[in-house]
Amino acid sequence: MTDVNISWKWLKWSPGDTWAKNIAPQLLELNIEENQLNRCVYVIRANGLFAIQYPNGISPTLYIGEGNFKNRIIQHKNWLEPLIELVGEFDFLIGLCVPRVRNSSYAYQDFEAALLIEFKEIYGCAPLKNKQMENRRAGYEYAPREEIRSAIMIGKGVRYHWAIQPMQSSPYHNCYWKTHNDT
Repeated sequence: MTDVNISWKWLKWSPGDTWAKNIAPQLLELNIEENQLNRCVYVIRANGLFAIQYPNGISPTLYIGEGNFKNRIIQHKNWLEPLIELVGEFDFLIGLCVPRVRNSSYAYQDFEAALLIEFKEIYGCAPLKNKQMENRRAGYEYAPREEIRSAIMIGKGVRYHWAIQPMQSSPYHNCYWKTHNDT
């Protein structure tokens, strides 16, 4: 069993942000190089007064993803539009993690799967916009445990005013419930 040390770096992201003007400077401050983002895991979280009411609890986590972050963040703006209309303009927090294992190019994919599984074990389904669960590809052990959970759970001292859940008329409803009964 290989142990993989996990560390998150956080940036703020608004729907109007551009890569060059807003995201790239934050990455520079965090000492993250663009080429590292091809094999990264990221968590998109609400950073306002609301979180999501999942079947087994409340979390600000909206999406867990992996891969080419630079290209994918642009795609995420599209599905965020209805949520922004509902709760107004606010920043999102994006956690970036670059797990690496010698002679393994898929550690980041395994970590994404492990994070999705952990999320579902805690909250009863995948995050709001994750349409499917992923399967682990390796038996890596990710640590420290509190660092893993810090990306998906409400942090200490954080107070949300609202917990929202999509109704049947919401464009998020089907995606929200899609992984609820998956095993």
